[in-house]
Amino acid sequence: MTPRHNGKPDADRIADYLEGKAERFKKFAAENGNADLRSHATALVVAASDIRARLYED
Repeated sequence: MTPRHNGKPDADRIADYLEGKAERFKKFAAENGNADLRSHATALVVAASDIRARLYED
C-alpha cells in the first residue's frame, strides 16, 4: 500500500470513508426510526473493520 498525498494508505482512507458514511446512516436512522438504515450502517462498520484488519495483517 503506497501512501498518497495525505500520508494514509488507500485502504485506510476507504475505511475512514465507510465509517463516516455509517455514522451518517446511524444518525438518520435514529431521527427517522428506520431499521433498514441501521442495519446498513452496521454492515458498513463491519466492512471498514475488515479493511482495517487487513491493513495490519500485511
